[in-house]
Amino acid sequence: MTTESFENGEAGRVACDPRSPWQVRVRPGDVRLADGRIVRIDEERTLAIRPGGRRAYRSQRYAIAGEGRQSPCFWNGEDIRGSGGMPYQRMVPGTLRVFDETRSVRYEPDADYVYDYYWGTVKRHPEGRIRPDEPLLLDYDVWLCRYDAIVLRADGGLEVAEGEEEAPESRELLLPDPPAVKDGIVLAHVFTGWGEASLHDGAVEVSRAEGDPAGALPAVTGRYLDATPRAYRVEVVSLSPEDGTIGISMAAEGIDYGLDVPLTETTLRWSAPITVVRGASVPLAIPSAYGHAVDWGLSIGFDGLPLDAALIGARFRIAARPHSVLNLASSSAAPSVEEAIPVLNRNALDPFRRKLAEGRSARVAFFGESTTRSGHWPYRLMRALRDARPGAPLYSSNVAVGGESSIRGARRYEQDVRGTAPDLVVLEYMLNDSGAETGRAEPAIRGILTRLRRDGIPCLIVTNNGMNPLFCGSMRAVEASHALYRRMAEEFGCAFVGGFLYFERLHEYGEYFLTALKGNMVNHPYGNVDPDWGRFDEALGRGVIRAVLP
Repeated sequence: MTTESFENGEAGRVACDPRSPWQVRVRPGDVRLADGRIVRIDEERTLAIRPGGRRAYRSQRYAIAGEGRQSPCFWNGEDIRGSGGMPYQRMVPGTLRVFDETRSVRYEPDADYVYDYYWGTVKRHPEGRIRPDEPLLLDYDVWLCRYDAIVLRADGGLEVAEGEEEAPESRELLLPDPPAVKDGIVLAHVFTGWGEASLHDGAVEVSRAEGDPAGALPAVTGRYLDATPRAYRVEVVSLSPEDGTIGISMAAEGIDYGLDVPLTETTLRWSAPITVVRGASVPLAIPSAYGHAVDWGLSIGFDGLPLDAALIGARFRIAARPHSVLNLASSSAAPSVEEAIPVLNRNALDPFRRKLAEGRSARVAFFGESTTRSGHWPYRLMRALRDARPGAPLYSSNVAVGGESSIRGARRYEQDVRGTAPDLVVLEYMLNDSGAETGRAEPAIRGILTRLRRDGIPCLIVTNNGMNPLFCGSMRAVEASHALYRRMAEEFGCAFVGGFLYFERLHEYGEYFLTALKGNMVNHPYGNVDPDWGRFDEALGRGVIRAVLP
């Protein structure tokens, strides 16, 4: 596939066509490629996109796992998907039917079992008829997503290269990659989403609520990360001109994940009052069906509004639409994938490289959580080291523990890390530290790095991918954790690979971030069955190799 950047920012740009829900248009003009070639698009062209589809699964064998009393019942862990494993995620609401293994008994939702359409979860109700671990048969449909590539041919013609709706391995989640295009220039990827009625243009529109008087509007910033549109409602409930604070409450219309029914004016779930300080902004974080607030990337601030009594009771509407079209042309200023992952302070690993050069025995300890424990990037590094030093005695000790933060990891350092006598420690706790109690992660990280310095062991700090906000609440905590680790690397003189900086810019490379989380659509960017499946994990591995190899 050719994904060359453009020197101009408009010719070749792809956008939703407002005249048709499943159509895009391509801006005409001279498309100048990075190597100087020019391909002319003579006139604006429109191209049809096939809507994302759905698939029926019937009589899927499932040994029921977990218990719950109320739907939606959230995530139920990761496993193989399909018959004999877990159901697939993104079920079509209303299609789930649960039977005993002979199909002679049909069980009742919220009496015999509880469910979650978003996460593909089915758990037994403790007061229902289903026994623990009972073999069941499931009927259900799932929404399918897909990427299509908008391709510019050398003669100026345009075409749609339709992508797959499958994973390469059928027991994985249905989170396909963009299509591989052999001939032509890929201008953009178009992501269909799950069960959407149209493509969306990524716009965010702010207005006063219907019936309210005209007036100044708050500022809404950020990139909307959800894959379905929402209409946020924000109401000013208090005002304190003395200290410049405003109290607001917020809610949002749109699909209520879990039950996957639309929230409307009468069913809105309002937040408790939130204080906004003059000169600052707060996330548009809406209460979810799971009891925690979910932030899809937008923030609101009130700097442009006068703090007078007329503001109390003011109501605002923020219509946010997903980004269905992911222009590669718009990333002309973006670095290559390799350049998007910063590799800093390689010199800190010189003692390890000298040992390699001398042909001596060397061991790498990988210290972190599940993305280190089960990701393939550690072993991409080990293969590269062995290829670079054939016959050298090179060893690894993966002492990472899934679900662990640096707070618990610090307690294992002496036995599990130092005890392996490593010549290099690769430290990666960013994701789980983002959920740690405020202020506790930094002392734990400092403790680990202080002991590594004491023991004279070179350290490479790695930050990995982000998470699904529906699971973790907000990507901002992950961003803050990345920033903390980068600061610690600089302070302690460690090498650093910032994979998270690439992850948060995946849209500039034509990919919607949730489809990169192959293993669980939560936080694992590699397959659950095939761990080699995952382009982000592969890119991170290349960054780590650049940091370590001579």
